Amino acid sequence: MSLEFEAAEMLKQVALDEEIKDFVLQHPSLYQPLLHAALRFIGGETLSDCVETAKLLNQQGFAVTIDYMGESTRDADIAQQATQEFLRVMQAIAEQNLDSSVSLDLSHIGMVIDAELGYKNACVLAEAAQSAGLEMMISMEGVDRTNLILEIHQRLCETFDNVGITLQAYLHRTPDDLESVLQRPGKIRLVKGAYATPDGLAKSRGAELDQSYRQLMERLLTSRHPCSIATHDPALLDPIPLKYAHQFVQEQGIESDHIEFEMLKGVTQERLEAMKNCGYRTRVYLPYGQEWHLYLCNRLAEYPPNIYQAIADAAKYKYGR
Repeated sequence: MSLEFEAAEMLKQVALDEEIKDFVLQHPSLYQPLLHAALRFIGGETLSDCVETAKLLNQQGFAVTIDYMGESTRDADIAQQATQEFLRVMQAIAEQNLDSSVSLDLSHIGMVIDAELGYKNACVLAEAAQSAGLEMMISMEGVDRTNLILEIHQRLCETFDNVGITLQAYLHRTPDDLESVLQRPGKIRLVKGAYATPDGLAKSRGAELDQSYRQLMERLLTSRHPCSIATHDPALLDPIPLKYAHQFVQEQGIESDHIEFEMLKGVTQERLEAMKNCGYRTRVYLPYGQEWHLYLCNRLAEYPPNIYQAIADAAKYKYGR
């Protein structure tokens, strides 16, 4: 096992440790330097900060999807507060005329407290988004929640056609999940996946996962279903010798009006720019809030050399260089 792989696996465990998250939130001497590292990847701590970041990205020609960060809410009142915050996100998008959708974790709005509570809050948000002409994307979480998330998404799709879902290519189950989700309305966002999983349920990062993502991407693109190809993979996007994803679309004669490419803030934006220049709709995932612990850990786990950048960013807060 390489040191980078081992570091990535440990970061995935840290990301899911709620005690560590609470400790970071309660200790300013640790919170503030790590926040400085997290700001590279997020829209800010407040909705107003995120709106300003979204405006700048829109001006650069990128759509965004705004997510009020949070996961694994264990208190019903906090789940209701999160639901109200997402309603404020939708209001801000409408008032500021942002080119934006809304992304959320179902566990943030009550799913792990009670599945029915999560579903009811999701219905409130889906209806508000539909009234505002917005798309609502449901993010995927740990593998132990995959079944429930897909069940709630299916129920939502019985009423709403503006609710999308995220699938993770690293899970062995995803080809079957994709076939099921293709029968529903709403965009399908394909990601590689970053959560820690028990042995035997997922592919490790590397050639096997890259091949799996490519196969799922090809199936999704040829289906002509609305989709978001959410990856930073240079083998799929870099222009030399040729962007594989773009080449595949061209060779298959696939119309590009239902395709978008999505990337994370602060990660290889030049690749997103290249896809925009090919004529595709492009989007930046833009989370905000104070619960950035899990998100930061997952970003570092996806590309362990980012740990060096995070250390530098945190040290700049401390030493002002």
